[in-house]
Amino acid sequence: MGSEHISLCPISVEHLEDDPSNLLPLKISDSLFVEDVSEILHETAFDPLVPQYYSKEEVGGLTKAKYALVRRIECEDGEEPNTRAESVRMLYQFYIGLKAIRPTTGRFQVLHYDMGVPKPRLPAGERNDYATILCDCEILNRVRIKDLMELVKLAPCISRTLISAKNPISQAAQSLEIGYRADFLNVRHLLWVVGLDALFTSTEWKNQGKDVAVGRIRDFLGLDFQIYPEQPFAGFDLPTLGSLLLKDVVEQIYKLRNDFAHGTWPDKQWAGRVCRRSLDPGRDIYYAEQLSEAASATLRGCLRKILSDSQSVEIFSDKAKMNSYFASRGLVRRRKKHHSANP
Repeated sequence: MGSEHISLCPISVEHLEDDPSNLLPLKISDSLFVEDVSEILHETAFDPLVPQYYSKEEVGGLTKAKYALVRRIECEDGEEPNTRAESVRMLYQFYIGLKAIRPTTGRFQVLHYDMGVPKPRLPAGERNDYATILCDCEILNRVRIKDLMELVKLAPCISRTLISAKNPISQAAQSLEIGYRADFLNVRHLLWVVGLDALFTSTEWKNQGKDVAVGRIRDFLGLDFQIYPEQPFAGFDLPTLGSLLLKDVVEQIYKLRNDFAHGTWPDKQWAGRVCRRSLDPGRDIYYAEQLSEAASATLRGCLRKILSDSQSVEIFSDKAKMNSYFASRGLVRRRKKHHSANP
């Protein structure tokens, strides 16, 4: 005998109570929705899970959560393990997709409910070991209605692309997500540039290197891509981000990667250059950290553009097609000509 099973992944969403379109529940894809889950979380008995699985602070955060990515499915007895595994896989795909659109606080975690079991509910659960560490410019981020609508738009490509760990797009998305769990600037930056390399380079000599990657990123995303497309602190007595374009930073993003990768201390002009004040009182944002923010923004911009277009998905899912596309635009590595010293 079967029953309805629900798997939910809490997300940080702006309050939608005043939304005139009565958006929720919002269908993202087959069996997957964004829903108000405050009622089911209120019915959940978290106490038996403390402190072995959750701290009191984590439970406090969960009980205050209101919205989640939710998968609903009818499940026959004995099918629970496979159903839960499929739910985790699907929810993680869209969790990463939403992170590409708009990074927010929290961690990836899933609570599984058998709705045929009487209240109070005691869910099974699983989660990442580390929570998201946002860039300074993203601290105030919450998922908005327009972000959810973009997730709906990207859903078909997310479903068929991020399912395979071997797909270069999936590898880039994984690098994005893992970078947001790292607590060290050099690790975050390296992972985000690894994500860019997964999209734009390959192992052949003519398709390797900083110059190849930089040229292809510029061509694909556009020189005037805005690193800070919004000014989230406008109207508040807070530091402003200012305007920063891809053409101003993409080469420096790769130079900083090379410095970190090869054990070279970044240029003194970078290490000592203050770009703005942080939202964290008493801390400055130096140029190296701004370049790391730019690396994340660039990787997210590329993923969003790719996942919005099935033709781009086809190109970037296949290294041969990707390289052929950029070769047709003259964006390959070339050997430098050596001029003879003889007259």
